[in-house]
Amino acid sequence: MPHISFTTNLLDFIARAPTAFHAVSSVSDILADRGFVEIQEPSPWKPLPPGAYFIRRNDSSLIALTLTDEKPALTGLRMAGAHTDSPGLKLKPIPGRINHSYLQFGVEVYGGALLAPWFDRDLSLAGRVTWQDQDGAIGSSLIDFRRPIGVIPSLAIHLDREVNKNRSINKQTDLVPIVMLMEEDRLPDLNVILLEQLARQYPA
Repeated sequence: MPHISFTTNLLDFIARAPTAFHAVSSVSDILADRGFVEIQEPSPWKPLPPGAYFIRRNDSSLIALTLTDEKPALTGLRMAGAHTDSPGLKLKPIPGRINHSYLQFGVEVYGGALLAPWFDRDLSLAGRVTWQDQDGAIGSSLIDFRRPIGVIPSLAIHLDREVNKNRSINKQTDLVPIVMLMEEDRLPDLNVILLEQLARQYPA
């Protein structure tokens, strides 16, 4: 049925688009499959013939357009807009810390997020990483762990008897995901973790 196909495609897109970078990449693939031609924004533009085009900026925003040979003054201009990003938790520049033998990642709230639903659920990690190879060339790649790596646990009710009454959430102290139990007070190198994930996603 058409609505089932639409729902399936929507859920598949959401799964492939955990960040704005992934959303733009997925939409770009969809547009290219439908005959849209990508225009490079930094290059000089010439008058475009009728057709379907799209432009990416910073790999986190996108404009798609179709041109006809009709005059806009006669046919009008139709425009629609949407977000590519969504509220979430973003890693701080130096996220790792060890607290009572637990490795935690410091995060900051991005956007107008509902905070309560972030507790007691599997959390993963995705985004864009910038790297430098052995020859000094700089590049960037999308990364998506696609598996749980952390959780923000709620306190047991006997430790917070007022949790069901006027609950307030401190973004700095309450929203700190636990990643793993540590046997020693030595922070793992996040760069190494990211490199290992890149190697899994993009095998040579």
